[in-house]
Amino acid sequence: MDATTTTTTTSLPENALRSLLFGVTLSSRAEDADCSIRTTGEQLDCVIREIVELLRTEHTSESRAFKQAERELSEVQSMPNSYASAIACKRSILLFAMWREPAFADRFRTSDPALVNDLTQRVLPVIAPSFLANLGQRPDSFVALCATLYTLWAGEPLALKPDWDAGAKSVPALSHSPS
Repeated sequence: MDATTTTTTTSLPENALRSLLFGVTLSSRAEDADCSIRTTGEQLDCVIREIVELLRTEHTSESRAFKQAERELSEVQSMPNSYASAIACKRSILLFAMWREPAFADRFRTSDPALVNDLTQRVLPVIAPSFLANLGQRPDSFVALCATLYTLWAGEPLALKPDWDAGAKSVPALSHSPS
């Protein structure tokens, strides 16, 4: 990793992950929305480089699997940051890496602990297997679904319980009384 990448991961500003995944809040967006999108894209490109370096460390540069992953990630990284579809692809890579690489997700725990915990423990275990089963098709839908479940259904169990095999007694009760 180069010095720029290392600095980015060690001193992340508050809500860094939130802005990478969801963009800048509407109230604080610049007049030039295209510039804001390109800036987000450039930050996501740095994240993709970090993912490549993490994979290189884990699998060595000589591994066929690493070479394939590096080639695919480089293709996405080279996509123009002015396109919303490119940003969605890059965001989906970030989410996928958080799901598959706990050490990578830990990089964001100091800036966004609640978001990282919710994504890694509740949202991604439910959504990511289907994304993977469909060969990563529709990264925009993957990102939108993760964002929707995180923001609109915060705290909902999503039917993902580690003790499902224990039977019906593990079905979660409603946390609030129906009106």
